[in-house]
Amino acid sequence: MSARAKAAKPINDLLRPLRVQLVAGRSANPAVQDFISARKTIAAARKAGLPVADYIDRTFAQPGATAETVEVMLKLADLHGDCGTICEIGPGSGRYAEAVIRTVHPATYEIYETAADWLPHLARLPNVIIRKCDGRTLSQTGDASVDLVHAHKVFVYLDFSTTVSYLAEMARVVRPGRVMAFDIVSEKCLDDNMVLQWAEHGTIYRPIPRLWVIEFLRRRGLALLGSHLAPLTKGHTELMVFRRN
Repeated sequence: MSARAKAAKPINDLLRPLRVQLVAGRSANPAVQDFISARKTIAAARKAGLPVADYIDRTFAQPGATAETVEVMLKLADLHGDCGTICEIGPGSGRYAEAVIRTVHPATYEIYETAADWLPHLARLPNVIIRKCDGRTLSQTGDASVDLVHAHKVFVYLDFSTTVSYLAEMARVVRPGRVMAFDIVSEKCLDDNMVLQWAEHGTIYRPIPRLWVIEFLRRRGLALLGSHLAPLTKGHTELMVFRRN
């Protein structure tokens, strides 16, 4: 078994009942990988009689996890009512996008998504603009041009250099006084039971030091507003919300 296949095994064990699996990306860029199949996931949600967001929460996290995460993020960000431009990295099924759009009604919602099979589903969301995604940058978004730039269940899977690239890009595109938010597997998320399971079976999750992240963004003019632990398969991630000074 290859190292990549071994790392994917814990998630594929959970996905097997859905006849879905984590597979290597078709792109030459190692940051661009496929995750769950749009067609199979949407079909499974319909069979269960659930919206896609609720189905994914129930299957991979816990019921209501998406709505709770978005509620906490927007409360910490003090974003409410109509909003100008929002940018999301890796919206995937669109479950976070749907909740954010429903709450703050952005005039424009930019998305960067590497999984092409989810794009038709995402394109149906209000005011969405699909940007060309290279798996490392927000190249089609201007400096200081968005009110909220966010990512959920993305950096937990990416290598350190790719995450750093995205964090720098998020800091670049957020307007002064506005907000960036994302979740990571930080020290707060690590307990002995989970770490020992990783040691025995391998993991696709990529921990990153929270204090380093805070300082990295502080040097780019962003201050931590707060954080929140969100469910992750067999664990948690730390949602972190920053405001640009």
